[in-house]
Amino acid sequence: MTLTTGGAARRNRFPGFFSAAAALVAAAGVAMIACAPTAALAAYPERPIKIIVPFTAGGATDIAGRILAEELGPLLGGSAFVENREGAAGVIGVQATTRAAPDGYTLLLAGNSLMTSHKSLYPKLPYDALRDLDPVARVSSGTHIIVVKANSPYKDVKQLLKAASEKPGGVTYGSGGSGSSVHLAAELFQVQSGVKLLHVPYRGTSLAVTGLLAGDTDLMFDTTASSYPRIKAGQLRALGITSLARAPELPDVPTVAEQGLPKYEVLFWLGLYAPKGTPPEVLQALEQATQKVLASEKVRKKLADLGMASYFAGRNDLGKQIAKETIEWEEVIRKAGVKLE
Repeated sequence: MTLTTGGAARRNRFPGFFSAAAALVAAAGVAMIACAPTAALAAYPERPIKIIVPFTAGGATDIAGRILAEELGPLLGGSAFVENREGAAGVIGVQATTRAAPDGYTLLLAGNSLMTSHKSLYPKLPYDALRDLDPVARVSSGTHIIVVKANSPYKDVKQLLKAASEKPGGVTYGSGGSGSSVHLAAELFQVQSGVKLLHVPYRGTSLAVTGLLAGDTDLMFDTTASSYPRIKAGQLRALGITSLARAPELPDVPTVAEQGLPKYEVLFWLGLYAPKGTPPEVLQALEQATQKVLASEKVRKKLADLGMASYFAGRNDLGKQIAKETIEWEEVIRKAGVKLE
């Protein structure tokens, strides 16, 4: 005698009913899975978004980060704030981002040198920009500027070159740390001019500017955004812009290229990043919100007042830019013979 359980008996008596029910359950499961990302996105952000700035407060990256956070959070329906994680020329802040949960609540705002040149500078770099981070958007375009204290004997780049030629290693420059964009701008200057300057690294750009104003160093290859307010205030004198064309906000300052180094060009830009593995729908939401923030006339004016231009590029273009500049800086670093631990 064959025994049949009650459930099996019911299935045998009503085969059509149970087949239809199973189909409905399966369809509902598929629908739930398909809607899961949308539901997650609809809830994002549920708490404040942290934007890590890998330098001290007061520098160009920090100021731009605070402008971005002020607008980005509310646009997404939440809030955002800046956390300064300085040290090791920005490496500490970048590494902290790569180790964060890839959930969209920890972002990184960093200059191009951290994403490009550091790969060649540091043999033991604990991260790879394209491997460990997801690009979100490029947010600005800017330059560096050679500045000295207002009472400095140097009036232009030609005088600086003459003094450096006469005193190899006798002219000092400060930077926000070894491997920072300020440092590399000076290295390229030395490679192309043949002069030797003495590097004095600080724990952040703002500290290097303080040292310059105190007379502890002779000059800086600062970002225009960092030095612009002090140039306008008469505290610093600008010797040359590092772009090939003069800056609209400082039309009377000649380029370095005009003053004897025709191929000299160093640009400074900022990008927004997330830990690798951040959900695509969250990255898309951040990218679109960033584009809207940068299109705002209010934000454009704030950045312009800093000597920085609003400049949006999407995730794919930012990734390509990083790959391109990584190759370009590798050659400069090789010629300069710079290696950092």
